Amino acid sequence: MKVSNRFLYYQLVKDLNQNTENLFRLNSQISSGKRIDTPSEDPIGLSSVLIYRTELNAFTQYKKSIDYADGWLNRMDSILQDTDDLLARASELAVQAASATATAQTRSGAAEEVEEIRSMILANANAKFGNKYIFGGTMTQNPPFLWVDARRWGEDVSTMSATPPAGPADGDRYIDTDDDHVWLYDATSSSWVDQGTPAEGDAVMVDDRNMLLVFTDGQWESLYQGNDATFSVQIGKGNTAQTNIPGSQIFTNQQGDVFMSLLRLEHALRTNDVEGIRSELTSIESASKILSDNLAKIGATVNKLDHTKSVIERSDVDTREMVSNIEDLDYADAITRLKNQETIYEATLKSASMITSLSLVDFI
Repeated sequence: MKVSNRFLYYQLVKDLNQNTENLFRLNSQISSGKRIDTPSEDPIGLSSVLIYRTELNAFTQYKKSIDYADGWLNRMDSILQDTDDLLARASELAVQAASATATAQTRSGAAEEVEEIRSMILANANAKFGNKYIFGGTMTQNPPFLWVDARRWGEDVSTMSATPPAGPADGDRYIDTDDDHVWLYDATSSSWVDQGTPAEGDAVMVDDRNMLLVFTDGQWESLYQGNDATFSVQIGKGNTAQTNIPGSQIFTNQQGDVFMSLLRLEHALRTNDVEGIRSELTSIESASKILSDNLAKIGATVNKLDHTKSVIERSDVDTREMVSNIEDLDYADAITRLKNQETIYEATLKSASMITSLSLVDFI
């Protein structure tokens, strides 16, 4: 077959370029430590690597969510344990104040300590994790609980209404929702008497709602300012964990109301009401049980998070190993191939120099 000089030089250049490209690719692989540089080198392998990397990114996000939830729950755990300790102290004071040796003066002193206990528990109930209030449900930007001064706790009202309740008895009270005034029924005159605008910090119990209201910023507000909603974090594919417990389930639970028990205890101590003091011992015990139940719930969730995190960490290691098996370079094999390719390249250069140096003079 006749080979033209043009074809000869074209083929030589093509072979040299191919050898140079092979050398460059092997050198690049050794430098990066990766076997696959472009999809064309191993389309199936690279596709698997991309899937595994997506999983690894998900694992990273799940671990961040678990760490955040774990921090939130541990903060709740420490707060509830401290609150339970404070309730235990309040119970001790109630037992001492209910004894026959206690006096009006000692009960007044105990009331001051109970007020301090309530203040510390309020600080716990309004605690934050980061920049979010913990116990407000999904309302995390405002303090969930209001302060109540037991000295400003007035007589109960029967209801809140725009019109007076029917069939009132002497001394009945209600809140007019139009002006927020408390009205008192006077049987002598058979009329409702306006008690005037409430003072800032006044508190009343609304009987038909079983709810304590505090007059603040010109209107009646409930003690609990949050909501009952919960939120969860994603800790795995199709796996979530509830992060918060609304304060209404912990501090104002009807099965054991922390704040109302302490308020009633303080009020009974200030009024030297021995029977009232004794009756709150059971209420405080019920409130402590609610705290214990929620502590158990928190502990169960923390255990779930710890288990899930350990599973994710093992899966992360296994997935990284699979990625490594596909894309990581076998250095011994790569260096051997590089040496072979260098030999081929040098032989190609020598052969090319021999061919291109021939002329008619060599045949004369």
